[in-house]
Parts: sequence; C-alpha cells; structure tokens
Amino acid sequence: MGKVSELISKIKSIKHINLILGAALVAVVMTVYFCTVSCSDKESKNTSVNIDGSDYCTVMQVRLEKSLSEMSGVGNASVVINWDKTVTPTFGSSSSENPKATGAIIVCDGGSNPKTQIDVIFAVSTLLDLPIDKIMVYPKK
Repeated sequence: MGKVSELISKIKSIKHINLILGAALVAVVMTVYFCTVSCSDKESKNTSVNIDGSDYCTVMQVRLEKSLSEMSGVGNASVVINWDKTVTPTFGSSSSENPKATGAIIVCDGGSNPKTQIDVIFAVSTLLDLPIDKIMVYPKK
C-alpha cells in the first residue's frame, strides 16, 4: 500500500496535472470518433448515393473512371476492379462487409504511352491501396 501512496503523491505533485489529463481525454475521444466514422459515410455525402455493401464497389469504380479520365494524357478510361469481400466484426456486436480491392485493369485512350501508364498505375495504387503489380493499364482499340 506504501508504493501506491507514493505513486499518488508523485502524480499529485506534477504541475498542471488537470490540463494534462484533460488533453489526454480529448485525444482519446477524438481518436474514438475518427475511428468510428466510416468511409462510406463520407462517400455518400460526396456523391449523394447511399453507399453500403456492394454499392461502395460500384461508386469507387465510377469515381476512379471519372478521376482518371480527367488526368492529362489519359483520355476516356474504363476501369474494372476485383474486390475481396470479407465479413469482419465492427464496433459493437454487428458485422459488416469490408470490400478490399485486390486488382485493377484500366483501359484508356492514352494507355499506350508509358508515362501515362505510370501515372495511372500510381493514381490507382494510391486510391485503392493496391501494390503496383496488381494494376494493369492497356490502350483502347
């Protein structure tokens, strides 16, 4: 019991302990809040489409096609994304579908240009968190 008393007295002797504990509490609350905000909620606000389950995959494909088509040198782009859909437990007792991209094929007007291919590969890799060897870029006919 003596060690506990010493520890409590050391904690009490720290200057501004109330501020430190308050800041720690705010950090914990913010971390919990940002960890529970789902990506699909952000997507539904930006696209005015209710995204849940397989809708997420469709919206991501459409947004990727639109973004790539706006990149310099790409031109009109078509995207096919392969998804791994596994069921994982979420906060609480419910489960949710957690789609993860496993590969992508992009067919675009500028697909024969090596610089455009590299730009597209890195853009898709960044957005979908895919290794670059899982992304292929081909020219349109």
